[in-house]
Amino acid sequence: MSEQDYQRLGETLTRLQPQGAMSLEKLDGFFAALHAGPEAIKPADCLPAILGPAFDDDGAFSSPKVLEKFISQVMGHWLEIGRTLEDGADFYPWLDADADGTVHGNAWAEGFCEGMQLLYDDWTLLFDDAENGGALAPIMALAFEHHPDPEMRPFIDGASAEQKSVWLAELSPSVSQIHRFFARLRAEMLAAEAEAEADNTEF
Repeated sequence: MSEQDYQRLGETLTRLQPQGAMSLEKLDGFFAALHAGPEAIKPADCLPAILGPAFDDDGAFSSPKVLEKFISQVMGHWLEIGRTLEDGADFYPWLDADADGTVHGNAWAEGFCEGMQLLYDDWTLLFDDAENGGALAPIMALAFEHHPDPEMRPFIDGASAEQKSVWLAELSPSVSQIHRFFARLRAEMLAAEAEAEADNTEF
């Protein structure tokens, strides 16, 4: 994905946000969860979640070619996140700054949580893991920082700038840790299935 591709992808999502589409930051968090989580889900299957009501709007894209280009850009971003995590490279979340230059990260974390909802029962394996469950802490904190219910927020009166900086800095290692956790579980499951299949062939 070139810088121009990302610019156009971001512009398209921004144009469709009034219709419920994700921002590029939220999409990045969403895809990070799908790649790092229990089982990869094809991005094409997620277009209704990515576009919201715009998915059913025939006028959202001016032509089939424009829609095809958008899907290509979405797929390109999906693949880049996947390669980064599979290669064990440092993952850097796409975090947009506001008009004052401040990075908040809430949209990214909300996107990650939306991705978790698609396979929520499997994500409980991580919630219940004493050693790795903490990797979700900064993500959940940012996702619920401005929750309508004050009791759901990590700090009722709001987090300090220092605390937010800590959460933001922890996003990258957290995603990598989560990816390793589920990759190990998948490997163990495949090994167990292969062993069971080998045992069955002996009889």
